[in-house]
Amino acid sequence: MISLSDLKKKANPGYKIRGQVLDYGQKLKPDEIFDRFMESYSVYYNVSRCEGDFDAEAVFDSKGEQYFLIKAAKVAEMNTAEYVYFKKLKRLTADTLTRLDKKAWELGISHVTPSPKHKNTDAVLIVIADSVDEDARELARKLKHSKNYKFALYGYSNYRLVVIEAAEGRAFFNRQACILMGLVGNILVRKS
Repeated sequence: MISLSDLKKKANPGYKIRGQVLDYGQKLKPDEIFDRFMESYSVYYNVSRCEGDFDAEAVFDSKGEQYFLIKAAKVAEMNTAEYVYFKKLKRLTADTLTRLDKKAWELGISHVTPSPKHKNTDAVLIVIADSVDEDARELARKLKHSKNYKFALYGYSNYRLVVIEAAEGRAFFNRQACILMGLVGNILVRKS
């Protein structure tokens, strides 16, 4: 049985969503936010720290098979993957975001091996900055990439972008990343 307090928690998750902006209302340090994401993503993803353009990479790779009565009668096989790149910054400018965006998309789709078994391989960029320039905020909402392979018969790739402004307690999403709003909100408002 669901209690009244459980219903209130679901009705008020601790953050507000306005379009492509999530307002979580807490002043957290970028390092604290980064650590929360590393902890959350390490449950289902293979997380590794990186040198160079990104601070960390999380990889999710799944292979699914369908059978008809016995394992020898395989009906279908589907491969899906997601590559998430994390970057911490003091200040995010539009130029820096453009460079990171291009690099994350290129790295993400470099892992694709199109085949009839391939369903999707997605790239996700999560940028955590203390402050974000206004032009970078606007750019974050507009950036998009997608690609299909042989008219999607060999799968597709999508790109999701999340920019978190730690000093203001807000996160900005591109259109494809709006499906991540609940996950990001829960990570940001949870008590450590």
